[in-house]
Amino acid sequence: MPEAERKSAHNSTDFLCVVGAEALFILLPFVVISIVLLQKGELSKLAYLPEWSVAAAVLTGLSLVRFTTGLLHSRTEIGSFAWERVMLIFSLIFIVALVPSLLVLSLVLLSGVYSGFLAVTQIALFASGLFLFMALGWTGQYILAHGKEVPAQNHEIAIINTARAAGD
Repeated sequence: MPEAERKSAHNSTDFLCVVGAEALFILLPFVVISIVLLQKGELSKLAYLPEWSVAAAVLTGLSLVRFTTGLLHSRTEIGSFAWERVMLIFSLIFIVALVPSLLVLSLVLLSGVYSGFLAVTQIALFASGLFLFMALGWTGQYILAHGKEVPAQNHEIAIINTARAAGD
């Protein structure tokens, strides 16, 4: 199937399914942990586990990787893309999502007691990381599939005849 037909065959739901399938594998350990804690009668401890912050940081990082991969592998003209805005988005994600996730992880690991504030904060960061992963992952997939083809540039080398004409 030619690339143009393959690109037009994709729709937004397909991209969401790809990213959603990956997100489900990130949620899988939480399902297992929930079942184990439920069996032990300690389900209330679920919100206090540091794994929420770890997963929030991983989801945030994966969202950046997925989005960047879509940008780099698409054949979009560099001049037509607003790289300044992309860098602003990346900086905001680092400052608002990634760094706080790692900071909360450190606080949860260092804290000797269960903190309701930290539990709520890390689950909120996990939810925002999951949202970022779904949104930027979808966007990366979309850009990858629908990126504008840039025509190959002609790199022919012009040969200049420097030989003098006979008789000069």
